Amino acid sequence: MPTAFEKELVTLAHRLADLCALVASALEEATRSVLESDHTLGGRVREQVAVAAALGAACEDQACALLALHAPREAEVKAVVAAVHTAADLTRMGGLAREVAEAPGRVPPDARCALTRLGAHAVAAARASGELLAGGEGAGLGDAVILAGAAERELRQWADSREWPRGAGAAVDLALLGAVYSRFAAAAGRVGLRMTGFATAGA
Repeated sequence: MPTAFEKELVTLAHRLADLCALVASALEEATRSVLESDHTLGGRVREQVAVAAALGAACEDQACALLALHAPREAEVKAVVAAVHTAADLTRMGGLAREVAEAPGRVPPDARCALTRLGAHAVAAARASGELLAGGEGAGLGDAVILAGAAERELRQWADSREWPRGAGAAVDLALLGAVYSRFAAAAGRVGLRMTGFATAGA
């Protein structure tokens, strides 16, 4: 029978899964915002990110309370530390979604397809990590992270090969935007890698 600590750890994992879903949704809407130059969507992203930051802080508080109220074993302590790092990573991912929504300039029409693919892979990575946190298999996480990295390199190479009538700044903005997506996907990958020990302690 699961101990009280293990039950609370599972509850925490599900809250982190909710946080993962929230930041994935924020990035999805941020991508639409930047592709469509829709400031209304951008405002909604900022609201989602604020909710994500509050939930991330609550998850960290819950993890600290687990340590204070129980006498966890070594493996359980490691699981709680993993939860704290995961909450921090997910909160930063929310911040990256906000950066996408606030990106300057317009995306050139012939770069939209590459950026759409990049956004889809990064969102898929976050959702796969959320599945892991909720006790699922998180199928496709590794592939999504790899594909996001490949799409970001493709976008950067595309920008490097173009003549920009508005100057080099437009190319730099596009390359920086791609890098934000890549950081989001990489953070989702880190969350997934942490889940093995976390799931074991919470089983």
